[in-house]
Amino acid sequence: MTDPSACAQATGLWQVKDDVEIDDDGGRLALDTFIFAFDGDTVVLRLTTRHAGQWKSDDDFYRLAAECRGEALCIRPPFGDWIELATFEEGRFVQVGSGRKRIFERIEDAQVAAWNRAILIRREPHDYRIRPDGTLASAKN
Repeated sequence: MTDPSACAQATGLWQVKDDVEIDDDGGRLALDTFIFAFDGDTVVLRLTTRHAGQWKSDDDFYRLAAECRGEALCIRPPFGDWIELATFEEGRFVQVGSGRKRIFERIEDAQVAAWNRAILIRREPHDYRIRPDGTLASAKN
């Protein structure tokens, strides 16, 4: 983690509490994230696969590398560069994009909706050697 102090208080399970319209989001696109778990080094969340034939996890949940960059919580998707997931402000995460502001609240395991309970399953971190076709790239020396 690049800056542990910025996200030290932010570990836990986070779910959208409010979703409000905003006038100016700087033209950012919204992510389809409604729940995630952050442990200080990784984030578990659901990602949808939009391309037929592309490798995906069995349940669409992934444990991805994460790091705090100031107030921004960034994740490294399975097949992409680092992106900002949310920013931590006033003791909560927020996500802005597509004219919306999603406000997350920290929740307990028992508050997770049935369709998202797979987020609670212990899983290994994503293996970034996996290619979109499911084969493994050789290790770089």
